[in-house]
Amino acid sequence: MLVKDFMTLDPKTVSPTDDAATTLDLMRSLNFRQCPVVENGNLVGIVTDRNLRTALAAGGNPIVKEIMAANPVTIIDYTSIEGAAEIIRSGKFNALPVVNSRNELVGILTVTDLLDALLKMMGFHEKPVRLEVRMLDETNMFDILHAIQQNSDKVISFSVAPEDRKLYYFWVVNCNFGELEKALREDSIQISTVVS
Repeated sequence: MLVKDFMTLDPKTVSPTDDAATTLDLMRSLNFRQCPVVENGNLVGIVTDRNLRTALAAGGNPIVKEIMAANPVTIIDYTSIEGAAEIIRSGKFNALPVVNSRNELVGILTVTDLLDALLKMMGFHEKPVRLEVRMLDETNMFDILHAIQQNSDKVISFSVAPEDRKLYYFWVVNCNFGELEKALREDSIQISTVVS
């Protein structure tokens, strides 16, 4: 999965000559925390709501060029989502401008866009139900997985609780809970459901 598949296209931009007050009003109206600054079609900076509030609190109404971060960190549209997530996490960014191979602004990747990608990668767009299954020492996890597969349309994902290696989580779509509980009860396995 690539950045280009999840980024916000045609992001709203501002000019380096726009004033801080107007830019802040625009960003508030759009619920933006940052905005790319473009001049003659080229990305020249990024301005944040914090930059703008700080500048306006100091008095006056400077232009964006005076307060923007020039040469911002960008990401290429063909970067993997995992790579983008690492850049955003390590840099503590809320969003990154996305550029193509010609360094033209083609989008913006926000933390919300990353979360959408994560949900899609994990199959959670299908509205799964989470099953919590407590294993006994002699329980074979693959027998449990097989029983869940036999009584569900789809097993999207499963994991083990890091703090309790006997507690397993399965995310399933359209599970026949009655039949599953009956099958698992025969092996004295505890199961509970949590709607995700």
